[in-house]
Amino acid sequence: MMWTIRRLFVGITLATSTIASGGEAQINVDECVVRFASEVNVPALETGSVARMNVKLNDAIDAGAPIASLDDRSMLILRQAASRRLELAKSIAVDDVEIRYAEVAMQEAEAELETSRSIQNDVRGAIPLTQIRRLRLAVERAKLEISQAEKRKQQAQTESELRQTDLSLIDEQLRNLHADSPISGIVLSLFHSAGEWVAKGETIATVGQVDRLHIHALVDSQQIAPGQCKGLPVSVRWNDAATGELVSLRGSVLSVDPQLLPNRVFRLHAEIINQKRDDASGGWLLLPGTDVRMTIYTPTSVTHQTPRSTVR
Repeated sequence: MMWTIRRLFVGITLATSTIASGGEAQINVDECVVRFASEVNVPALETGSVARMNVKLNDAIDAGAPIASLDDRSMLILRQAASRRLELAKSIAVDDVEIRYAEVAMQEAEAELETSRSIQNDVRGAIPLTQIRRLRLAVERAKLEISQAEKRKQQAQTESELRQTDLSLIDEQLRNLHADSPISGIVLSLFHSAGEWVAKGETIATVGQVDRLHIHALVDSQQIAPGQCKGLPVSVRWNDAATGELVSLRGSVLSVDPQLLPNRVFRLHAEIINQKRDDASGGWLLLPGTDVRMTIYTPTSVTHQTPRSTVR
């Protein structure tokens, strides 16, 4: 924000100190600039064609509301295919037929080996040793087949998790095809229309926060030290353009610049909590650019009196 020397001197001249009832000190500053608390450039999170714009210039918008949507037809097809692959992977992962089959085969091999050993114990030489050895190997093979089946089931479970990850990535890309407002405010600028191509990271719209406004002012350091300002309550007053009434809103000092300007003034930054109008327009009381007068309440005034929003 550029401040001219003329504005700087005016700011010094119009800043005055008063003592309110009860010894409450107040500093009045006439040279103030009202700005949006923040102006956010909303980018496209993916590259593609703009399918539709959901807002118009100067529309009020809530945080999370969609500003623009990109074409999602191809991504929806990819999602359908990924969903089918996930269903197949899940069905394989929960299937334990192979493990149960291997367990039954091992039980059969163990039973056959036990029978042969019993016969061999009753009648030595009735069962050839080669057959006993073969039956032992059959039992070991059955155990290995169980281990192999369990390993394949684990692999199927891992495959199912990977398919779920693929689907989640596609869902994330689908969400990124919608540019949503990160704050509540007013649409200040629109840079694209439906049908236009937009690149990832390119700005689609600018949204200004209006429920809170920032006041930038020049304050004389001889009236109050910069280090004493942060957190002090403030109020701003102005004549409403629609009704002519004197309106007041309250807020607090956010920060001061860490340097003095010529004539020992410093820049002070305050935040004001804005309010909606009571009339049918539904607009805001204070708009950026309004000429306002700000009052800074010193710690003495904080102890005795806290400024409140008033409409007179």
